[in-house]
Amino acid sequence: MDFSDYKFRSSQSSKLNTGTIGLTDKQKVEMSLLMDEQATGINANGNKIKWTPTKEEKLRHLLEVDKNKELPKTMITELRKIHRSETYKRNFIFTNKYIQKGISQEEESFSVYGEWLKKFKGFDGILINNKDRYENEFFTGESDSHDTFHKINKWGFDIKTSWDLDTFPFKEDGLNPDYYCQDQVYMNISQTNKKLSPVDKWKTVYVLVNCTEQHLHSEKQKHYYASGAPSEETDEYFKWIETCKVIERMMIFDYDRFVEINPYHNLEYTREEWHGNGFDIPLEDRVLEFEVDYDQKFMDKLIERVKISRNYLNSLNK
Repeated sequence: MDFSDYKFRSSQSSKLNTGTIGLTDKQKVEMSLLMDEQATGINANGNKIKWTPTKEEKLRHLLEVDKNKELPKTMITELRKIHRSETYKRNFIFTNKYIQKGISQEEESFSVYGEWLKKFKGFDGILINNKDRYENEFFTGESDSHDTFHKINKWGFDIKTSWDLDTFPFKEDGLNPDYYCQDQVYMNISQTNKKLSPVDKWKTVYVLVNCTEQHLHSEKQKHYYASGAPSEETDEYFKWIETCKVIERMMIFDYDRFVEINPYHNLEYTREEWHGNGFDIPLEDRVLEFEVDYDQKFMDKLIERVKISRNYLNSLNK
């Protein structure tokens, strides 16, 4: 397979942007000093030195690394994975409960974000859950915001559905570098694909929405068996019921919405008990936006890595 024109998915892009290709800045300085010592017999402090086999081997190694432009391990691992996946037409599927919630509650997250935008940002449009894949010469990606939204609002977004309150970030945490890279790729695609509306602002949006009924049941069941599957009316059973209440508080943030969607689920908390204790989390606190501006210098460096990555992928064909 020829990878000369391979287009990397936006979600893969951050793996290409790790580590240093070839020598680090520190190694470049070290190589320069060793070369000067070898040529003059004088070190950086102006003192005469003896050129040793150890220094000779060190310089040889640095020159080799500089010549071959060795790729960082994380980048190599990802490229090897891509090569096998594309060559043998296999998908290396990875999933966990966090990913599953993001998929199953995608529409709910859109609904909550749309409601939040209208209430707190004066947004009066419609959020369309994009299912189109956009691409340019180097990248391909399926952002959550549709090109129609980009054209009207001049910015785009991608939604991240948090598993629970514990995984919902704080504003001061800043944006995950992987998502920053992904956002830059989305904007680059919009600016270089002539069929799309260019945007130079992007938002990664974390949304805290209720779990699904299945997820709630699974968490309760896991603790039930961990407690030894206690019989009803036993002390262990009542302890498990209290654990179920803790789980409900961790995974439900809008009680009435959960009941509306899952009217037959047997919650341990009654509506009166839940609202009486003020367990709902306000809509205002369930959406967090991280906004980034387009960075052409960042993308120029990433595109260079794409070109290097294509060459490496082709080298694996040999």
